Amino acid sequence: MEISIEFIILELITILIFVVAIKKSLLTIGGAYSALIVGTIISLCGFEYFVILAGFFFSSTKATNLHKQIKTKLLGKSYLKDKKRNAIQVLCKSLFPTIVCLVLFPRYGKGMNLFNLDQKEKFKLFLDAFFIGFFESANADTWASELGILSREQPILILKGFKSVPKGINGAISRYGTVCSILGGMFISLVVVICNILRFGIMNYIYSGIEVIFLSIKILLCGGVIGFIGSLIDSILGQTVQLTIYNITKECVIEKESEQEAIKNGDELKYYGKDIFNNSGINLVTGVITAIISGYIGILLY
Repeated sequence: MEISIEFIILELITILIFVVAIKKSLLTIGGAYSALIVGTIISLCGFEYFVILAGFFFSSTKATNLHKQIKTKLLGKSYLKDKKRNAIQVLCKSLFPTIVCLVLFPRYGKGMNLFNLDQKEKFKLFLDAFFIGFFESANADTWASELGILSREQPILILKGFKSVPKGINGAISRYGTVCSILGGMFISLVVVICNILRFGIMNYIYSGIEVIFLSIKILLCGGVIGFIGSLIDSILGQTVQLTIYNITKECVIEKESEQEAIKNGDELKYYGKDIFNNSGINLVTGVITAIISGYIGILLY
């Protein structure tokens, strides 16, 4: 395999992100090494794939770190504990896109080339759309949960007759959070469009005609659709197969590990959902389902 300058540059950026993530405690040591491996593999396919991954990482990190004090008050001390991502959390939001790149690179080499309209192979289109859709869903979920909780309105559970519940309950949604999920998906699709313009060539894009411009608009709109679908799936799973324990006395969400201590203190607790999946499991299932839907939508776009 010939090592390109592009790959070397991307790998150096990956190492830099690895160092920064450890120094700023964004990831655990295991999480950082997992991210390093993921970044290296994804870099093989070209800068488009890498920048999509980086765009998700930085935008979701920014959303997570926004108004920490307010979130800690609503979600308890467990909120700060969960913000340092471990290897499992990293892989649940990147494993399947990494596998996609392991399939793409040996067969097609580097480059997404979405604006090359002569590229009609459905399998590659499906894999590219799967990759994009996975991160659109992941980013939409992060924006919806991390920014949606800042909304002034009370969230609702759509499977419980649109009943209002306290903030922080898994699966609860608000209008503001839903808008954030759509924008989160569109942010990734905007990154996709910009990267593919650079790969295609800016002048080639300008003089390519209405068909390519129209394709760009469809990609942007589909990002919002995929973000919304991912958020909806996450909401349904979160309120049914993920346990949330709400401490009514202290008005905050608590972890299962703190349940017995709260009971001993005489706190009144309320339970939502079944204890089947944790948050990482929900993210993985949601991402895969949404990415498959995105794959088929991608084929229809062409």
